[in-house]
Amino acid sequence: MDINNTEIVTKVATGLIEDAIKCSWEKVKKWFKDIDAKDSVRYGDAYEQYLDNTYRKYSKIKTIIYRRSPRNLYDFYECIGVRYEGKTIDTSTINNLLEIGKKIIITGTGGTGKSILFKHLYLDTIMSTGYIPVMIELRSFNSFEIKSGAIEETIYNTLVENGFPLEREYYEYSMREGGYVILLDGFDELNRDKSTRLSSEIKSLSDKYRENCYLISSRPSEQFIGWNDFLETETKPLSKQQAISLVDKIDFDESVKAIFCKELENVLFDKYKSFSENPLLLNIMLLTFNNNAAIPDKLNDFYDQAFATLFNMHDATKDAYVRDIRTQLGCDDFKLVFSYICFKSYFYSEYEFTEMRMREYISMAKEKYSQFRFTVDEFLDDLVSSVCMIIKDGLHYHFAHRSFQEYFAAWYTCKLTDNIQSKLLSNWLKESDTVITDLYFNMLFNMQSEKVNKIVFAPILGQIKKKYTDLGFTIVFLKSLFHGVILKTYRHDGGMRKSLSLAIKDKQKCYTLKLTCILNGYGFPPANAEAEEKVFDSFKKNGIVMGETVPFDTALKYVSDNNLLEALKWFDNQIAFIVSILERNKESGIGQKKKVSSILDEL
Repeated sequence: MDINNTEIVTKVATGLIEDAIKCSWEKVKKWFKDIDAKDSVRYGDAYEQYLDNTYRKYSKIKTIIYRRSPRNLYDFYECIGVRYEGKTIDTSTINNLLEIGKKIIITGTGGTGKSILFKHLYLDTIMSTGYIPVMIELRSFNSFEIKSGAIEETIYNTLVENGFPLEREYYEYSMREGGYVILLDGFDELNRDKSTRLSSEIKSLSDKYRENCYLISSRPSEQFIGWNDFLETETKPLSKQQAISLVDKIDFDESVKAIFCKELENVLFDKYKSFSENPLLLNIMLLTFNNNAAIPDKLNDFYDQAFATLFNMHDATKDAYVRDIRTQLGCDDFKLVFSYICFKSYFYSEYEFTEMRMREYISMAKEKYSQFRFTVDEFLDDLVSSVCMIIKDGLHYHFAHRSFQEYFAAWYTCKLTDNIQSKLLSNWLKESDTVITDLYFNMLFNMQSEKVNKIVFAPILGQIKKKYTDLGFTIVFLKSLFHGVILKTYRHDGGMRKSLSLAIKDKQKCYTLKLTCILNGYGFPPANAEAEEKVFDSFKKNGIVMGETVPFDTALKYVSDNNLLEALKWFDNQIAFIVSILERNKESGIGQKKKVSSILDEL
């Protein structure tokens, strides 16, 4: 299915959104009972003010290229589709999404444009529906304790603070009636200690007021497995035509754009597909191409060059340098200090900061690298105004994109001793819930693959191998790693494929195993579909519901050991793969050799 960007451009070019705001109350007042004429006029004016305020907020954004002054979203917006059950859904209007369900999760990796998509969906709700739109940036919950009813209260406060002071009874009635499209952006930006509680709050709210429409954006996460009422979709990558269209819309040197678009068409898009399919990385590609007339092959080299480009960047729309580094640090020194801030904040799971917290991180880095003479004010100003790695949003600060934090955290990790890396990362694998979906390990592996395999993965893989050797591929072995099995379905070859997944118990071992497979190129061959379907049907026949974790002892009431193990044979194959990686990466000590040549022979 083609994505209808023409429809979006037409709406904006003709000013239809502004017109829709002026007559918006007529479309939504049906959600409020017993409003008399006087209150209707008052609320109508207030609702128009609410939409006008939020329209101004969400219709303009800053990007890597437009770093100093916000631009109209639709001047350069390229509509991305989302995939659901093998089909592409056109997101040019939110109605296409609401046709598939009222509770939707939209997942996508970093830089795929989820937040910009949500801004577009907010604006299109005004234009194309009779719902009241509410946007909540979930990272705001990192700043305070999450109490019962926190989401419901935040929705109400968002309405009031933006000019729509509903009386409580009207608010609750309209929520019960289903008058809202509630957009919850950035579930993956929640701190670890917040995400479980907020997950419960979201599910509770959507059960209490189930007539409303709920859309959630996030990087992919195992946490969504138990969200049985929510449909999970994923953003589609840019096509070659969309990538060229996006570049063409950017306000940038026309001669550079023309050459870059021609190169995209002929070579660059296919050669650097993982970059050019991603809107954020495509923007950075344009900047680095302008600066270097070439694109690095590796992701970590790409980010390194991107930082150097941004550090030394011209304003995209002016023929003059605007950079003024107040700290007087060179690119490499600034990168070192910034990477320490990224490293510390990444492992503290902090992506957004109050000004006080931002200053604390800079002070820590200043103390760590006391040989550099700069003030906290100077470094903060450079981060926001010159290098633009950090964006100031109201009273808070956040990274221009989380992938920069992950890259520089990985870069700094490489500077640590093997012993510290081993201790830090083995514990991180035990504590973190995002190691699979974050880019951190991917980037670290690109920088030092042998070291990651040897000093981080191998000791944990050795523990898995020992259990496997002692117990074999048995239910007892599986119980040591997993709580049980989970029923899932996905679209495959035009039909629905029944499958089994495993509910993680030992995070450290399971995440290590999965990362070892992913980063070392395991092909993840198809499972035994017939065996899985047989077990799946037995569970369904006995009342097991989709997404529910079935403990192994319960599972064995409905199927035999052999049948269950045969259905999970795909995991046995993964064990064989990680054992082969372990054998290749056993620590080999260097003996007390006297000659350099003999030491080199062992390296």
